[in-house]
Amino acid sequence: MLLTPAGDDPNDPLLIEAAHLRALPAFPTAVREYTVAIARFREAPRLLTKLMASETRFRLTAYVFYLSADHETYGPLGGATYSRLLELCSQRQELSPRVLKTTLALLKLAGFIKTSQSTSDRRSKSYYPTPRMMDFVKSWMPHAVNALDALQPDMQRAQMLADDPDFIRRFAAAAGHEHATGIPLIDRMPEFTCFFGKREGAIPVVLAVMLSDIDGLPLPSRAQIAKRFGLSKTQVSNMIAEGAKLGFFSTDEAGTPRATACLRDSYARFISIELAFYARHMRPASQTCERGHEPHDASGCA
Repeated sequence: MLLTPAGDDPNDPLLIEAAHLRALPAFPTAVREYTVAIARFREAPRLLTKLMASETRFRLTAYVFYLSADHETYGPLGGATYSRLLELCSQRQELSPRVLKTTLALLKLAGFIKTSQSTSDRRSKSYYPTPRMMDFVKSWMPHAVNALDALQPDMQRAQMLADDPDFIRRFAAAAGHEHATGIPLIDRMPEFTCFFGKREGAIPVVLAVMLSDIDGLPLPSRAQIAKRFGLSKTQVSNMIAEGAKLGFFSTDEAGTPRATACLRDSYARFISIELAFYARHMRPASQTCERGHEPHDASGCA
């Protein structure tokens, strides 16, 4: 079944901003910056790849960070309690209570979070990011700031990330709030993200195929892809087969996948949507609207 990308909704400001970014001459450079950085980020110790392999588990990690960073709503200690996390996950049926508890246990095992009990109610437990989680988030940010710097060099977001100690917290609070209360990014391109964003192992395979396509280099073997991203060879083969059925890959006689025009277009559109979303919230403190209520344009300024 061949899927075609949906057109841009003229009533969705974020999709308009994304279209502006795609039209910039530097957009192909930004796509490569994004792809190289996110592929490097996906190379992680096995426990971390287990957390990142499922986008729902990865999203929960982001929710913990968002609630902890939202000092405006929850005070200087943040508000990452179990009940709030469950409410966030339940409103879109993202995680069951069992998976929520399992993922929180994984995060604690990975050294990403610490817990404390409420002094007023010992049944209430709060979760806080550790320095290791902060390092993890810092290693994730370059895929966005480097790509945006290629498109909007005057904003100097990589410099902001390096020099402004509150940059990450402001971004987490503002972007997390918009994601939690608005339309999730993956819902703006469901025909692509039903595979790319929701199938365990799909993202690393797409990244490998797109890097090969962008750089004009031979695709690594399935075993090499599996080893690089902490997958099994069977997982890689299954994702290639599923992506081919959806029209994102074509395969030659040896079964080697290649990017189709549908994948190239869908991938570029999704990146532009992500970057437009990040551009709204990766700004200097003087330009930041943490609640996201002010209008934004594609230049990155209100």
